[in-house]
Amino acid sequence: MVSAPVVVNAIDNSCEVGQLEFMFSSYSMDMVVHRLFKPLRQTLRPHRRQTVAAGLVCCMSLLLSDISRSDAVNVSTVALGEVLVTPVYSAPASVIARNNPRIAAEIDARIRSIEVEVGDRADTGDALVHLDCRRYDSALDAAEAELRRASAQHRFADRQLVRARNLKKSKNISDELLDQRRTDLAVGEAELAAREESVRQAALNVGHCTVSSPFDAVITERLISVGDYATHGTALLGLIETQGQDVAVELRHEQIESFLAARNLILESNGGRFPLTLRALLPAADTVTRTREARLDFTREAALPGTAGRVIWQGVDPLLPPGYLVRRQGMLGVFAAEQGSARFIPMPPAEEGRPVKVELPPELRLITDGRQRLSDGDAINTLASESPEQ
Repeated sequence: MVSAPVVVNAIDNSCEVGQLEFMFSSYSMDMVVHRLFKPLRQTLRPHRRQTVAAGLVCCMSLLLSDISRSDAVNVSTVALGEVLVTPVYSAPASVIARNNPRIAAEIDARIRSIEVEVGDRADTGDALVHLDCRRYDSALDAAEAELRRASAQHRFADRQLVRARNLKKSKNISDELLDQRRTDLAVGEAELAAREESVRQAALNVGHCTVSSPFDAVITERLISVGDYATHGTALLGLIETQGQDVAVELRHEQIESFLAARNLILESNGGRFPLTLRALLPAADTVTRTREARLDFTREAALPGTAGRVIWQGVDPLLPPGYLVRRQGMLGVFAAEQGSARFIPMPPAEEGRPVKVELPPELRLITDGRQRLSDGDAINTLASESPEQ
C-alpha cells in the first residue's frame, strides 16, 4: 500500500493547487494518478490504481474545500445607520459693538469739567464733559438782541405799509412811495428771518458746551484733561455701546450650506453660551483668508463687546465618518457585505479626511475590520458584528 506521507509528498512535488483543480476537472482518475504518481507508477499494480485514485479524489476534494475556505477574508460588519453621525461645526467669532465712537468737541472752548472716568457707565443724555461757555452765552444774548431789533423794525415797516395803502386810496401818496413801503417790509421780513437763524445757531453752540452721551455706553478712553483747550473736532472721550452688539463669524466655503440650514446657533465664550440668530451673510469673500463673514444678533442676553469665542451649530444631514473610507483605483468609497462577497461602493463627493454625506440604506452592512485587505468582489467570511468605531 502507498502511505499518506508518500501521497502528500507526491502532491507537493507534482503541481500547485490551481493545477490540481484543473487536473480533476479535465482528466480521468487514471490520468490524475498518472500525473501525480508518475514517480510511483512502477510500484502500483494496475488493479490498485483505481482504488488509489478514488481515495485520492476524496482527499483532494476535502483539501480543495479547505483551501477555498481559507481564501475568504475574515471581516466584521456593522449597520450603516449605526455609524452615521450628525456633525457639529464651529467657526471663530467675536462680539463687535455697533457703535464705538470717539466723542469730539463741536466748538472751540476750554475744558471746564469732566464728569466721567474710564470704565464708568453712562445712560443716553448723561453729561460727560462741560466746556467753558461764557463766550457762547454772550453770543446768544447778542443774537437775541439783534432778533428783537429786527422784529421791531419789521413791525414798523408793516405799519408803514398799512398807512401808505390808506393814503393811496385818497390819492394822497405816490405810487413810488407805496412801493418803497412794500420794499421796506420785505427787507424787514428777511432781516427778521436772518436774526432768527442767528439765534438758533448761537443756541446750538451753547448746547455744545455740554457733551452728552448719545446712547447707553461705557467710557473706554479719556483723551483730554481739565483746562485743555479743545478745538472743533478734538476727540474728548472714547465710548462703546452696551446694547445692540453684533457677532461676526468667519465661515469657510464648505461650512456655508450647513450654517444657513442650522436651526440653533450658539456663541460659546468663556464658559458661557449665548443663543444667536442670523442677520446677514456678506456677499463677498475675504481675498486673504477666502472666508465669508456673517453677522448675527443675540436673541437674549448679550456678551460683552470684544468677547472672542466660537459659534457652534449642528448639521442637518447625518454623515459617514472618514475612518470608514478606503481608496480603490483612485476613488474613495466603502466596502459593503453582500451574499458572502465584498462590494466596493465609490463615493465621488468624498474627500480625504472629511465626513461624507451618503445616500445608502441604513441597514446596509458596512465592512469595518478587514476592509483594507479587500478588493471588489473578494470572498469574505463575516465574523460577529461589532460596535461602531469611535
